[in-house]
Amino acid sequence: MKKVFSLGVILLMLSSIFSGNMPVSASGTSGIDYAKYKPGVTVEANAASPTGYYATFIYEDKTAAATKIELYSDCFNLFTIEGGFTTPYKPEEYSAGMFPAGGNADTTYYLSMKKLGKNLWEARVPLSSGAFVYNFRITNPDGTTKARLDDPNNPTLTNTATGIHSLSSMVYVPYNSKTMGTGKWLDRSVELPGKNKTGKVETVAYTGATGDKRGLAVYLPQGYNENRKKPYKVLYLSHGNSGDKYGNELRWMNEGAVANITDNLIAEGKTEPFVVVTMNNQDFGWDYSKIEEDQFNHIMPYIESHYNVYNTAEGRAYAGLSMGGLTTNRMYFNHADDFAYFGIWSYATTGAELENINNYSNLDRPSVMLGAGVWDFGLEPVKGLDQALNNKGIDHSYLEVPGAHDWETWQLLYAAFVKDHLWKVE
Repeated sequence: MKKVFSLGVILLMLSSIFSGNMPVSASGTSGIDYAKYKPGVTVEANAASPTGYYATFIYEDKTAAATKIELYSDCFNLFTIEGGFTTPYKPEEYSAGMFPAGGNADTTYYLSMKKLGKNLWEARVPLSSGAFVYNFRITNPDGTTKARLDDPNNPTLTNTATGIHSLSSMVYVPYNSKTMGTGKWLDRSVELPGKNKTGKVETVAYTGATGDKRGLAVYLPQGYNENRKKPYKVLYLSHGNSGDKYGNELRWMNEGAVANITDNLIAEGKTEPFVVVTMNNQDFGWDYSKIEEDQFNHIMPYIESHYNVYNTAEGRAYAGLSMGGLTTNRMYFNHADDFAYFGIWSYATTGAELENINNYSNLDRPSVMLGAGVWDFGLEPVKGLDQALNNKGIDHSYLEVPGAHDWETWQLLYAAFVKDHLWKVE
């Protein structure tokens, strides 16, 4: 099996070229004519921004009753490899070589919006390259608050078959080498919506074990042909634990920017066209036996009967993040013969489950990529699995990226998986 090698992020940082920008205050954004901006989010180049770009958010409060509205994201704050995860920088303090990260309440960036009159509120934030989640929190006249609201003029992805939606709106920012530097991981253009050869995401419902309707999201590459003689290879992709019990089949497609990343890598010739299927495992309470039963007896039969995809191991892959990474690890241990590729990210098996690795067979058969963020609380379990596979002499790849337990990390890992690992072993 061919091994995909990846240098550690710290070594990669040593080769970075920094522009030497000093942190710049956002105070220069006063006096903006917000009347020219439509409700939603507008990203534009601006020399006054430390990143070279500003994202202007106009929130439309259709109730016209809010006394305060805050824009927030757990990935707007910035960090450096040298400063670590305990030293966050605000977006307006950006300098080249910083990385967006977060993933928890302690790192969430809140910005009070200014009322423009009537029912419109504004905020402007300098952002670096890539795809970012964002939400709003509203304070009502009685002092109560309502959070995790998406942008009514930039809504999140919805499963039209179930009516359930994902959790966050998205904003996409181009790359500027002069202001952002040229180090590894700084150019995240691959996460932006593609300009050509774009595929589509279908949302569907299938019947589960108890007769319930369950959601799936399916990415189909541009030019997908249901009658193509050679079936498409298929990646089954699991989310992690989220704030909602339902709708998690949308998280990778929405917050993870999977369709954008896959579109761009196909257009660049970095991978062949393939299908991606995302599911909801959270409402099983992460009971692996239930997830396993659903995967093999319901999800895969539905996909293989409705789409032109492989029904054999050589054309199938399984990957996931956090609790989805743990699920993927268990799929790898128990079904090494059913998938040719595995991506285990931001968590893995530990304790007795890992110590009993010798009880599982054919672990050297699939191609395996392990990964996590350098500030990721799921990093240590991934390192433990890496060591266990090394001890068994099982060839695999391992990658750390500059991020925490957040979508900024998982977007990078997914892109690296597709570009450098997936479908690369004959």
